[in-house]
Amino acid sequence: MTELSEMFQPVCEEVRKELRKVLSGIFTGQIVKDYLPQNWVFETEDETVTFSVDKKGNASVLQGGSEMPDVTIHIDREYLAAALKDRKKPDFEYKNFEVKFHTGKGETAFGYLRKRLGL
Repeated sequence: MTELSEMFQPVCEEVRKELRKVLSGIFTGQIVKDYLPQNWVFETEDETVTFSVDKKGNASVLQGGSEMPDVTIHIDREYLAAALKDRKKPDFEYKNFEVKFHTGKGETAFGYLRKRLGL
């Protein structure tokens, strides 16, 4: 497992726990299901990983890109590491932060979840 993959492990656990609760709800569960699955590609200076969430709420991080990304995020490794560690926007400015949306559901989900990841 790479360093970047390891940084995402706590996020995967949190997302898994939260989504399983939400998905069991009758009303909110169906709304959230409509936005799943999600594949977010994070590209840093030296590594690319895909953060994925399936329809059952299972979250994982895979080495490399995705054939069907919902969102691609080009970001400084240092900035991403700080954001994932504390789940808040770092105290320093990023040098590179570019987001490309490939699907409408990806754009909606990113707008809702970006602050929870510290982005």
